[in-house]
Amino acid sequence: MDTKLKNYRNLKVFIIGLVILLPSLAMMILRPHYIQQEQQGSEDFNYSYDSISSYLVEAIYVLHGEEMQNESSTALTPYDIFFSSGKVSQTEKKKEQPTEEDYEEDEGYDSEGNAADAIFNQYEEWCGDFSNLRSYLEYEVIDENENIIDSNRAKGNSAPLYDALGWATLNGSKDYGHYAFIAAVEYGANGNIVSTSFLSHETTNASQILNETAKENPTESYKYDFGFNKTFQNPKNKIYCFAMTKDSLESFTNMYPGMFAEEYQDYSGSGGADLLIVFLTLLAAVALAAFFLPYAKVLETGNEKIFRVPFEIVAVIGCSVFGFSVSIAADLSTFTRQAIYSVLTSLNIPHSVALGMQYIWGLIGWLTVFALCYWTVSCLRAIFTMGPMQYLRERVILYRIWPWLCRTSRRVYDSLLHADLTGNTNRVLLKIVLINFIILGFISMMWFWGIGALVVYSIVLFYLLQKYLKKIQEQYKLLLEATNELAKGNLNGTIPEDLGVFEPFRDEIDKIQTGFKKAVEEEVKSTRMKTDLITNVSHDLKTPLTAIITYVDLLKKEDLTEEERSKYIGILDQKANRLKILIEDLFEVSKATSKAITLNIVDVDIVSLLRQVKLELQDKIDATDLIFRWQLPEEKIVLPLDSQRTYRVFENLIVNITKYAMPHSRAYITMENTENHVKISMKNISATELDFNPSEITERFVRGDASRNTEGSGLGLAIAKSFTELQGGRLEISTDADLFTVEITFLK
Repeated sequence: MDTKLKNYRNLKVFIIGLVILLPSLAMMILRPHYIQQEQQGSEDFNYSYDSISSYLVEAIYVLHGEEMQNESSTALTPYDIFFSSGKVSQTEKKKEQPTEEDYEEDEGYDSEGNAADAIFNQYEEWCGDFSNLRSYLEYEVIDENENIIDSNRAKGNSAPLYDALGWATLNGSKDYGHYAFIAAVEYGANGNIVSTSFLSHETTNASQILNETAKENPTESYKYDFGFNKTFQNPKNKIYCFAMTKDSLESFTNMYPGMFAEEYQDYSGSGGADLLIVFLTLLAAVALAAFFLPYAKVLETGNEKIFRVPFEIVAVIGCSVFGFSVSIAADLSTFTRQAIYSVLTSLNIPHSVALGMQYIWGLIGWLTVFALCYWTVSCLRAIFTMGPMQYLRERVILYRIWPWLCRTSRRVYDSLLHADLTGNTNRVLLKIVLINFIILGFISMMWFWGIGALVVYSIVLFYLLQKYLKKIQEQYKLLLEATNELAKGNLNGTIPEDLGVFEPFRDEIDKIQTGFKKAVEEEVKSTRMKTDLITNVSHDLKTPLTAIITYVDLLKKEDLTEEERSKYIGILDQKANRLKILIEDLFEVSKATSKAITLNIVDVDIVSLLRQVKLELQDKIDATDLIFRWQLPEEKIVLPLDSQRTYRVFENLIVNITKYAMPHSRAYITMENTENHVKISMKNISATELDFNPSEITERFVRGDASRNTEGSGLGLAIAKSFTELQGGRLEISTDADLFTVEITFLK
């Protein structure tokens, strides 16, 4: 049983090998045959001696340039070689570059620069042509002493070319051994043409053509194009000899069929079309064999692992090989005995061996083409055997990664919609350019199908950009609606939808709303404070004024006793002083608020100043039932302050304690000296409940006793805060239950 299976397996391999080998052999034989037919469209290959002479003269210029470079110690440009005798190096030429003024005055400089560029490009073309010809051509360069100074001929070769040419010319013989032609050009001391010779196996006027070509000035057109009048300098006292063997000439014409021919031989004519039909027929036969052979169950083929390759790989390889092979079959001018054959013949390998190896190389190429054709069809055959849906699920990579591609594309699209315009946008641009580069990279790999793919990509890109810009417009409309609502005064409006790239503006709009709300609240508060100010000022001014009016009316009575009159006058004096103090405090706080006060800054010992306030207010302190705890530093603390205003601050705060502190409680006054600041803290227990806002207690005419029964102007804390801030300090009030704390901080 095993032997039978092995035989079937061998039969399978044999049949498949035969299916691939037979068309490969056919193409290996037929293509050279069609190429030969095309090349032999006429009975003889007509050489153009004009072309040969032109290429030989170009070779002379290139060899002359190489000689000049070898002799010079610095790099020379073609302009230096052919117009300056090689005496001016590129470095020296740069040093001699004229200034801008010289350039404007000397019109010849512009023509010289253009000529230098033109001769450089022309010399590059000569070098390119000679590089194609060099390996097929034998040459010798002879100086005036008849010494060979340059040659590519192998040592120990036959007699020098110039001697062979002279012998053949002298004897009138056409037998030059294995050479197809021998040519020579001799230059005199002034670069003039002394003689030219061109001997071939045909009776032609090739020598005359070579002579005329060598005498031509290759830069003649510069005179008309650039107004350039310098003389092109030929080699001097040199003889240039060239020869080409029959085999080399045949190889060269096969390699470069258009260079020496009368007219370029187009090998893509009817022969190419016929060969293409043959190739496509053989390709179709291999494809049919690959499709139907698996139906022969005895062969047990078609399910091998090699035929289970994913669709994308099969499609890329199959399309690439098909396009490449069709182009070779249709265009007979490509791969015409060039690669292997030319290399081998240049190594002096016999013609038959080189030709045989070229055929073997061709066979390997066609075996690869038909093998890949068989493999491609066998892989795609699974579409019919498995069914399209199952094949799609199991063999198509794109189908399996499609969900991932969709998620990734959506994520990239969303990231572009939500690009942070406030940050660095280079990352966004780099992402877009990278995506576009990857897509265009794949399109560029599709050869001539890439044009269609590019059209499809452009349409898809237009659709995506249109959708993207439409989404941006919708997000922009949402942003405009939000700003319009804000402009109408709606400070509570929200933006429920996503703003995309404008999402950072959501926070900015929220900040604007918060700022507007705060401004409105401040304005409302200011209005309320102004109303309270008017009310409080009216109340505080009206109270002593009413008393004054009342007691003035009482003094008008004639039946008053002297004791009553003295009493009323004392009350009037007291009320008038209170009114005076109230008005002075009002002016003080107004000037402090408007910063219209001129401070007298001097070095003040703040410890001594506070002790002075304590001493002068001792009577008021003793008149209360309060116990003051003083914790002041022993050393001096000198600060740049206005002593009078600072005294007023301390006085107002201590007086405030005597008025509002709970009787029989303690008040603490401490001073803390640190490296950066001095902090004075005053704490007391309030006699009444502290139900006010600490931040408002320092406003004008605001007092802790809402009934305003205590004596005072209500400006003490406002004046203290204003005077403290004018001197660069900070006054802060805080409450903790009934504990009232004032902290004054002065920076050093």
